[in-house]
Amino acid sequence: MDDYTSKKFKESRVSGLEGSSMTEIHVVVSTLALSYWCWKCKTAAEYHRNPVSFTGRSIVHLVFELVIFLVPTFLAFTGQHTVLVILSLIAAGVYFRWQVPSAPRRHDKWAPDPRAVEFDKSYVPGRVTAKPYLSIYRGEMMLMTCFCILAVDFWVFPLKFAKVETNGTSVMDLGVGSFVFSAGVVGAKPFLPRHVKDKVVKTSLAHQLKAGLWTAFPILALGFIRYIMTESAEYQKHVSEYGTHWNFFFTLGFLPIFVPLGLYVYDDLRVTSMALLVLYQGAISLTGFGKWLEGADREDGLVAANREGIFSFIGYLAMFLMGMSLGKEVLPDASTLENRRMRIIAVLASWVTAAISFVLVWFVCGIEVSRRFANAPYCLWVAAFNTAMLWVFLIIEEDIDSKLPPLLMRSGRPKGYDVPLLLEAINKNSLTTFLVANLLTGATNIFFETLLCGTAKAYTILVVYTLLFLTPALLLFKAGIRLR
Repeated sequence: MDDYTSKKFKESRVSGLEGSSMTEIHVVVSTLALSYWCWKCKTAAEYHRNPVSFTGRSIVHLVFELVIFLVPTFLAFTGQHTVLVILSLIAAGVYFRWQVPSAPRRHDKWAPDPRAVEFDKSYVPGRVTAKPYLSIYRGEMMLMTCFCILAVDFWVFPLKFAKVETNGTSVMDLGVGSFVFSAGVVGAKPFLPRHVKDKVVKTSLAHQLKAGLWTAFPILALGFIRYIMTESAEYQKHVSEYGTHWNFFFTLGFLPIFVPLGLYVYDDLRVTSMALLVLYQGAISLTGFGKWLEGADREDGLVAANREGIFSFIGYLAMFLMGMSLGKEVLPDASTLENRRMRIIAVLASWVTAAISFVLVWFVCGIEVSRRFANAPYCLWVAAFNTAMLWVFLIIEEDIDSKLPPLLMRSGRPKGYDVPLLLEAINKNSLTTFLVANLLTGATNIFFETLLCGTAKAYTILVVYTLLFLTPALLLFKAGIRLR
């Protein structure tokens, strides 16, 4: 195959075709929840068998995590034995769940619940402790994203899972938006009210902007470095994805700068994000702006050349703010056990709201999903999927934690019980992991003709690649170093 033909084939792989159906995306993403369910049930069963000597940080546990999280991901995202994978995960989950003992039954149902009493006593106003289901959710989203950015270059990765050209849905389209939405969920933490000497203190806009600039600088620098490297190496890219010069690091870098401004305009992020989407979608659908976005000549200036990246930022900003609105609901510690359980209802309500809004915009208004321009249906679709995933993870955690002794309900649980070592290491240095994955993807495409790789060679390369981008995260975690 000559260089010209190979380049054209790669461009067709990046652009995608019609995309995936909603059912296919549900099936693929469901493997993430089932993997977590299996791990959580097995870990809880092991802890209850021998709580004194339990540790989730051994080599045996790491190997099990690699198997339970990576193998289903490999098979599901390459379209291999998907039904068998799901059935196996369900069977394993049921087996491990059966081994988790039930909570002791209270003889006097009118007596105070000791679990609720201990949970309520341990509440500290303003404290934000780690939420395991959020860590699992972010870790699995990052794992999925890093795997797919290289897998898409191989024929073993179904083309229907690749990013679509302009309109449509696919697994990789969902992954890009999920990256931003999940960052918004945890990004709400610095903006939560702080308690100082029993007084609520809010951070000033000037301080938030300063912190945003400090956060944005290294990410924007990575964007410039990536642009220079791809241009100097003549690395193939699809300009309709983000534009001629823009890349995803620029989108991520500008978010911390604009988020404080969004909060300053109006404190209710749900209103701000929806207002942004309505105005943006109105400009696309009701004016000539939409036609210009799709057909502008890239020779007409810097804005026209990078219109996808520049204007899709509006949608990504709205998506980030939607994630933050959810984060403000779930990040603060619940004051009572009842409030903690009510969060299941709150997340469910967010999912239903996003799902209904998506259906109205897409099916009733007839506006198709477009990841290329991050329009309103795309943002609502991503929000609905992510809140659904969070809801499922929250239910799994609540179900398993309900079997814990009262003293372990809020804190004091042994390491490795809540979050797998593999995913915790990714979360501690998520941006570093994403950067390493991008560098390895570029190197792999330079040294291998990925389109010509057979199934065995493709899987071998993907396995080695996955272990390589995970290794720095694991080493940094073991050393207690947190970069970004």
